[in-house]
Amino acid sequence: MRNAVAAIGLCSWDRFLVLDRYPESGGYATVQHEFAQAGGTTSNTCATLGRLGVEVTLASVVGNDHHGDLLIESLQQSGCNATLVSRSQTEPTDSSVILVTTTAGQPERTIIWFKGAQPVHRDRLDLESLLDHRWLLVDVNDDNLREFLLTLPAHLSPRTQLAGAMTYLTDSDRQTGFGHLLEHDVMFGNQRELIQLTGADNLDSAIDSLRSGMVGNACRVVYLTLGNQGAIAIRSDRVTKSPAFAVEVVDTTGAGDAFAGGCLWGLVEGLDDLDVLTRGNATGALCCTALGARAGLPTRQETLDLIQQGTRLVDDTIS
Repeated sequence: MRNAVAAIGLCSWDRFLVLDRYPESGGYATVQHEFAQAGGTTSNTCATLGRLGVEVTLASVVGNDHHGDLLIESLQQSGCNATLVSRSQTEPTDSSVILVTTTAGQPERTIIWFKGAQPVHRDRLDLESLLDHRWLLVDVNDDNLREFLLTLPAHLSPRTQLAGAMTYLTDSDRQTGFGHLLEHDVMFGNQRELIQLTGADNLDSAIDSLRSGMVGNACRVVYLTLGNQGAIAIRSDRVTKSPAFAVEVVDTTGAGDAFAGGCLWGLVEGLDDLDVLTRGNATGALCCTALGARAGLPTRQETLDLIQQGTRLVDDTIS
């Protein structure tokens, strides 16, 4: 049997500053406390899958430094195979400073990114290992590497399905980003990202543009999180909606990455769009119940318990 999920993308070391309030322009805020933990979009999704009991392998690059050690250790502890995470001898580990407020009902955050080691075009990749999986998640911040990866399965492993995240597609010019989106079999993202990639003025117009673009292209479904309004699955012929779960939101850092992990869990098990969305919503919601991208990541049983016993937020856009 082939392995379940492989991913290629970013690891990052995150330093969190928890503020008493979110400062206005020219104002100030007081740091209540600070902490650090493993992060990075792709790494977070892989940690989610590991916690959910899904077999997952990550290919990435970290610096030859202490933060790189900690990132690899955290992946292993979460159940992710980190043997394809390599060390850069020239770049430090990618890192971020994340400003967070925990004001009841109105948490906010800002990410300050110090770009460091990450996969780029012409890196040595164990393509045989990556393609020996039913799913390959491509989540890289290098257009040339992404374009190279998008052409591989058709030639080397037609059974491997490509999943992608919109996060770094929005860093590309719109034509390139939207074109790459349509070359994945499945895509994950949020409302802001889809609107930016389509150039639309609102979500309805963005959905119409996406559905038109999907005709004749590889992409067959996009799973889009709408935060506390739930999530939708967009196909060329229909849109499936699923409401969010009611949880006490502490911090939304990593929620989109966890949503992608929950959806991939459903895809690995061959579920339909509604059940895939339900798992993505539940996993993303539980991620929001603690500070940081990793502290709230649920186990498989915790996620299933929320699905079976949790309260849904009914919204006019979802019902």
